Amino acid sequence: MVKKLREELPLSEKILQTLHNLCATAPDLARKSEELSQVLQIDINEVERILDNYKNEGYTESFTDNEGKKWYYLTGRGIIKVCALFT
Repeated sequence: MVKKLREELPLSEKILQTLHNLCATAPDLARKSEELSQVLQIDINEVERILDNYKNEGYTESFTDNEGKKWYYLTGRGIIKVCALFT
């Protein structure tokens, strides 16, 4: 069961928290941007834009599968950032 997101978090941090809640913490546990878009009920392009920005900051990594779908997961640094949201 996915933990309830704290309503006061900005959307960008909700996306990171959702990756964490879905255990997307390694390449083999990555989640599709399409899935994140559905879970959060926001546009897939917005999800990818935010996560690509986090990739530039070292919080996420991504890859594209052979169907052209983007997959994302948290890096160690990203996991620490999400844990800091709870303190």
